[in-house]
Amino acid sequence: MSGPKKRSTLRVVAALAILGPGSAMAGESTPAPSATADDAGQIAFNTHCRNCHSVKQDDHRLGPSLHGIFGAKAGQAKGYANYSGGLTPDITWDEATLDKFIADPKALASNTTMTPYPGLPDASQRKLIIDYLKAPAQKKDS
Repeated sequence: MSGPKKRSTLRVVAALAILGPGSAMAGESTPAPSATADDAGQIAFNTHCRNCHSVKQDDHRLGPSLHGIFGAKAGQAKGYANYSGGLTPDITWDEATLDKFIADPKALASNTTMTPYPGLPDASQRKLIIDYLKAPAQKKDS
């Protein structure tokens, strides 16, 4: 072996020596980093909620901002007034209440304005969203 092919082979051998045997070389795929729980929650939120809601403070859309929603009283977001009937301050947004509402908004507020949202039957997706909404607000940029 001589010429360009030999030099190319030597570069590959040198790269393996520097990078180590488990490293990906040109032309090989590198596995994507695994998603964190925060990433999975944000993806679930973006998939099911983001069309109408934001997690940025005071960024109201068709629905109110969900910034700081966990532990808050229903129907109290500053600057938002178009709440579904039945969402009163005697409702606190905890895990159980959020889960029930995300699963079937009409079960908590029969005259909800969250239409055509039918609810989210997948409990694992609801959990991801709830955990995401519980996360510190400074991590959110949706």
